[in-house]
Amino acid sequence: MSAVEHKHLATFQCRPPKEYLELDNRWLQRLRGAGLLTFRRLVEGGHIGRHGRGRPRLMIDNSLITALVDRWRPETHTFHMPCGEMAPTLQDVSYLLGLPIAGTAVGSRVVPASWKDDLEIRVAGVDRLDDLGALKPHPNARGPAKTWLLQFKATSLHPDTDDESVRRSPEAYLLWLFGFIMFKNGTSNSVDKVLIPYAREIADAPEDAVPLWSWGSAVPAATYRGLCDACKKDESNARFRGCALLLRLWSYERLAVGRPIVDHRGYEARYYGQHDDDGPTMGTLWVCPVRQDVRIRASSSRLIGLWPKTSYGSHIVQPPWGSRAPYELSSLCTSNETLWYTTASLVYDIYIEPHCPHRAMRQFGYAQQFPVPRVIGRVTPQDHRLSRLGQPCLGTWVIKVEPYVQAWDNAHQDVVHPVAPHTDWWYETFLTWYRPRTRCHVTYADTQHVPHESSSTDAYARHRDEALAGAVSQCLNSC
Repeated sequence: MSAVEHKHLATFQCRPPKEYLELDNRWLQRLRGAGLLTFRRLVEGGHIGRHGRGRPRLMIDNSLITALVDRWRPETHTFHMPCGEMAPTLQDVSYLLGLPIAGTAVGSRVVPASWKDDLEIRVAGVDRLDDLGALKPHPNARGPAKTWLLQFKATSLHPDTDDESVRRSPEAYLLWLFGFIMFKNGTSNSVDKVLIPYAREIADAPEDAVPLWSWGSAVPAATYRGLCDACKKDESNARFRGCALLLRLWSYERLAVGRPIVDHRGYEARYYGQHDDDGPTMGTLWVCPVRQDVRIRASSSRLIGLWPKTSYGSHIVQPPWGSRAPYELSSLCTSNETLWYTTASLVYDIYIEPHCPHRAMRQFGYAQQFPVPRVIGRVTPQDHRLSRLGQPCLGTWVIKVEPYVQAWDNAHQDVVHPVAPHTDWWYETFLTWYRPRTRCHVTYADTQHVPHESSSTDAYARHRDEALAGAVSQCLNSC
């Protein structure tokens, strides 16, 4: 979008957490009931080094995210690529992240002004190791602070701690998982306080009656809103909101540009637990450090220039997973297939986002219908613009979002029905209709160039050469 307006799109900052909260085995049953065990395995496997030592591996390629943002169209909620429209769908969330799609929508909650005091009271009795001393008070922050949550690492708990400590400590872990992996906000030091009620209810519930929410629909809802906001920014310090991990894995799986070179052998037995939901996902291939050989790095302008040459072809169609997972994937990857094709609105807090599988049917292996219905009308513009910026967590938000939360309960009734399998002939016919109606080639062109005054601290401005090379390459290809 910024390239069309002749503005240089800022490289978005998608900072992954530098410190990780590992999961205590005594919390496994509770996370299994919440549908988060498979995702937990994915995250934990992404930061354990080759020799078992903790090492941040869930690194996010900021240039890749920036290049994707430049292709996002808010009016269709898809990436407009030269090969057609694409988007992370609920199928991608299931296969890549292993999050449950069935369940109650993650709607808005009322958070009392005393949330900080209430949180400190609930965890005050957690039995930690003696040499760690007393818990530090919670600092002043908009939500649960990361420095405060890191006091509840699994290694900090006393090995003979009581049942109450085991039941209360997962609340801190869930807040970290929600706020710094699944629903990243614009800050890097705190979690949105709207997630406190969800973490508390999971921690308070009996292990055999843990509430199940549709985390698999909430994550793309937050990510869609992050993309809609990001494509309108050109600040130098802009930060991406949502789940950057989803975009990273989706791009690696669906696009041949910017992905690392990895070992494509089938998953070994050590990737599997004792239960059918304790297994790998399609995304496990891209986060396990023992499989990564080379990381591909390029500027966002270089990636934009490469996509027109590599995004054509059949690899966009649903990739097979049988050879990758000889012992099958986690059961959560395929447990909600009927909801993959739903057109019901996705909900996270006050974010209401349309889900448009009918615009990316090639990703499911089916022919893309056209003309494609417009998204406008599924969600009213007023509801799509709802924002908590400068607003307290009041009950009026719950009332506004409640119709969409209730509609999600019937999401299985509003689905897209494929018409035919994907074929090369149908695909070429679709491209004939699609290309005149979109902008296939997006290259940043600085129409008001200002000469740079060199200084002794300047490094070589390689990104300008890369942008020029991409522009020249596209001109040659179009001749």
